[in-house]
Amino acid sequence: MNSKPGAPMTNASDDPAINGMTLATTQKLWLTLALATNLFALVAHGQTQGSDIDPKLSVVVGFSFVPGLLDSIVAMWGILILSILLILNAAVMREHASRSGPTWLERYPFRLWDASPSLGLGRKAQLLAYFFFSILPLFALGHFWRVFLGEGKLCSEVTQDNWSPLAVGAHDFFHFPADATFGRIFGDYYRLAGEVVGPDACKDATTIFPVVQPVAMVLLTVFAVFVTFRALSVVWRGK
Repeated sequence: MNSKPGAPMTNASDDPAINGMTLATTQKLWLTLALATNLFALVAHGQTQGSDIDPKLSVVVGFSFVPGLLDSIVAMWGILILSILLILNAAVMREHASRSGPTWLERYPFRLWDASPSLGLGRKAQLLAYFFFSILPLFALGHFWRVFLGEGKLCSEVTQDNWSPLAVGAHDFFHFPADATFGRIFGDYYRLAGEVVGPDACKDATTIFPVVQPVAMVLLTVFAVFVTFRALSVVWRGK
């Protein structure tokens, strides 16, 4: 127990419930979100790399992408879902860090059973958890953007059920196509395709809203990265 009035809480038993949550609750909630974030990132990353990690992990997590789904579509969903998970993760991490201390090892919400986060095995676990749960997902987010922009193709409906691929690359996603109108942009007139070339390039593509959806994805990503680093700043420096 801390003897000085106003001293920071060092473990869950020192901390009363605030907004219905103790430190122990925030630690469990954060770990649940962190595991979900990393498992999703691994499954999606494995799918874009053609790895068999996807079917193996899907048995554990109960989630998988449709077999054969285009990498660019997996990357698009990877960006959207991973960004949301990172935002939730950061909110819980910041809540925990603002209520505990006095070192960053104690403010970081991971706990290896009852081991002290500042000593011995507990300290090593904190360092590994920090890298695995707070750094690797950001690299995964960057990977999904690379796949989305590098392999994604924008297909336009020329006539009914007749789709034609436009050029490859970021230019397509952040510039309105020449045939774009308000009605076409927000209708099912553009599709996101992937690495397939030739006459079947637009087969198995999914609806995308040019400019609008990619810009929304950028904003969501920027916000996710911002709140993550903001939460990590509270972990490192305290309130």
